[in-house]
Order: sequence, then structure tokens, then C-alpha cells
Amino acid sequence: MASWRVFERDSTKGVILGAVIGLFACSAVAAEPGGAADAEPGDPEQVRASAATPATAGTLSIRMSGFRNADGQVLLSVFRGEAGFPSDPNRAWKKVVTRISGGRASVDIEAPPGEYAFAVVHDENSNAQVDTNWIGMPKEGIGTSNNAKGRMGPPKYRDAKFTVPAEGVVQEIRIVYL
Repeated sequence: MASWRVFERDSTKGVILGAVIGLFACSAVAAEPGGAADAEPGDPEQVRASAATPATAGTLSIRMSGFRNADGQVLLSVFRGEAGFPSDPNRAWKKVVTRISGGRASVDIEAPPGEYAFAVVHDENSNAQVDTNWIGMPKEGIGTSNNAKGRMGPPKYRDAKFTVPAEGVVQEIRIVYL
């Protein structure tokens, strides 16, 4: 399994990696891999990936395949509701960076039971953004939970959402290149 790091929204260690899916938006937040964002005071969605994670948490296992190469990194933004999905990673509950090995990547996140959706980017040149063509279509691979597809735009939250039960869940995602 490829190594990965979970970044917390409420940490003060640096600037969080903000990958914006090019299909959904043409900009990205500059990032420093291995860093974490400063949270807004009173942010109700602050989450720690430490021992503060509830004992009832299940595991959200995300298995990704279909990468055309092992270049760069995989950027993953996990959302706990419709707000920000899929184009505003600053509103994501968790952000993860992982590497590709053998055409696949895997991430396991402790997650309390509830409703989630996520967006994935194959950031081939490790520039912390999705490179797009002149009309805004991504040149790099993308994916979403449930392998949801958009019609004339990004996938809808209602198509990408899924439930993590107490015992956990596995999502198998195929990365697509447009």
C-alpha cells in the first residue's frame, strides 16, 4: 500500500494542499506538501486525525486504479456534506496526499459513521493543482466517490454521496482522463 498523510484543517503547521478539480474550477490553492492549513476561528468542521477520533469510527478505505502513470501524487478531498463538494477543497473535512504504486493507490481514513463524498486528482506534475486545457477541461486524471460522473459540469453531491457505517466501508474508484 502506498504511503499517505492526513492533513488536519485546524493545524498551524503551514499551508494545506488545496487541489481544485480542473473540471470543476480552474484555480487551485498554493500548497506545501506535508503542511496543514490554519483553520478559521470557530470553524464547526474542525477535525483532528489523532487520538481524538471517536472510538466508534469506522474506516473509510479508498482504493484507486486506472492511473496512466506513477508520476506525481494523488490529491484527495473528503467532504462530510454538500458544502464545497467537489470544487472547494478548503471546505473538505480531510485532505490526503498519497503516491501511486503499480497503477494503484490506497488510503485508509478513520471516519465517524455518517454521510461523505470525495474528489480525487492525479496531480501528475506535483504542482498542487489540476492542469487544464483552454476550455477548462482537466489534462490530469480525476475521480469522485461512487465513480459519479457529471453532465455538463461536475458530478452532483447526491450522486457521489455514500454512508460510512460503524464497521467502515470500501470505495473502489477508477481514475478517468478526459
